[in-house]
Amino acid sequence: MIRSVLYLRPVAGDASSVARFFEEERVLERAAAHPGFLGGELQLPLGRTGPALVTALWSSVADYQGWVADPWRASSASRAGEVFEAIEEPGGGGSIYEVAVTAAPGPGAKGGVR
Repeated sequence: MIRSVLYLRPVAGDASSVARFFEEERVLERAAAHPGFLGGELQLPLGRTGPALVTALWSSVADYQGWVADPWRASSASRAGEVFEAIEEPGGGGSIYEVAVTAAPGPGAKGGVR
């Protein structure tokens, strides 16, 4: 399993514009239609200024590369460029990490720090 990480710098400075773009264009829903997509999130900075963060889990690097190569991404690049600048890796897409260790709360576990 891998995690993709991509920072999006808002053109107008307000990260909320990135969220609007993602909602209007159904970006994560489009990604979810790709084989190997396990889940994704758009995160906004608390003050709404600065780059937004997109993370997603994929079954494999090949599955993520399939999303990066999706023709819709190329066709929406012009509109996206009016809203944000993607801080991409050479060849396109975000940084890719192998998920090495995971944890989840067990049954009956209570979240938080004591």
